[in-house]
Amino acid sequence: MTTEQMPKLTVFTPAWNRADLLPRLFRSIAAQAPADGSVEWLVIDDGSTDDTPSKLVEFAVERPDLVRFMRVENGGKHRAINRAAHEARADWILLVDSDDAVAECAIADVLQYVERYDGDERVGLIRGLKAFPGHGGARYSFNRVDIPQQHWQWISSQAGFDSAEAIRRSALVQHPFPEHEGERFMAESWLWHTLDSTHQLVCVNSVWVNCWYQEGGLTASALRIRLQSLRSTMDVYEAILGSHASLRIRARAAINAWRYRFHARDHGIAPGVRPARAFALPGWLLYRRDRARIATGASA
Repeated sequence: MTTEQMPKLTVFTPAWNRADLLPRLFRSIAAQAPADGSVEWLVIDDGSTDDTPSKLVEFAVERPDLVRFMRVENGGKHRAINRAAHEARADWILLVDSDDAVAECAIADVLQYVERYDGDERVGLIRGLKAFPGHGGARYSFNRVDIPQQHWQWISSQAGFDSAEAIRRSALVQHPFPEHEGERFMAESWLWHTLDSTHQLVCVNSVWVNCWYQEGGLTASALRIRLQSLRSTMDVYEAILGSHASLRIRARAAINAWRYRFHARDHGIAPGVRPARAFALPGWLLYRRDRARIATGASA
């Protein structure tokens, strides 16, 4: 690929043991991506132990103009995103999980918005919608659209929901996720709050991704994965507490920060940010509830 043919959009997917679902995602991208090299699909295989590597080879043989992949030692989605910031060829990166699919006509729509805001360096994130076919086709909508704003302004104005993101690559390079040894999970909300210090976002009411939550995925195992990555978890709540988000959001973050401080103490980990003591009691109560859930084998 020559420099004149560098892609305008990188669709990025971190993949871990999703060989059975990757074909759906590949087909959804290949059906829309032109053969002129303007779109690439970058997959980082996060140490899969199933047939993911051979599937990626098949896709690359079928669409060598589209598919790029690499294999890394298992380290979690946030590390894969850090790697993608340096490996992507396009200036904008659309994040799509391995168990999702790109919605019909979404790539053309993303490219339209990327072109519109590419020259405005203030905008580092363009946020579109996800639809949920497995939940009766449920979808949400933004109440603040087509205007540059901060992440905290959006989440303070309506209940947050899972969305699709196209991120300026240089913004990702500027704000890499912290990587704590032995930890494999950090919530992406850390990035959205951290980006507020340098960039704005634009929300658009276009469906870009169809999403199916999988049994055993991150959403289904929230407590367990956070307890396995306590330093990262506390980093997330510290980022929220340092934001301009509404008092309700920051209060909830303060409670959870105390909650995981108590867990960190149990694991001999130095606690992170220390919120106001007024939030310690509700945090302790959540911590005790967690302990009860752990004792009974619950994971959420």
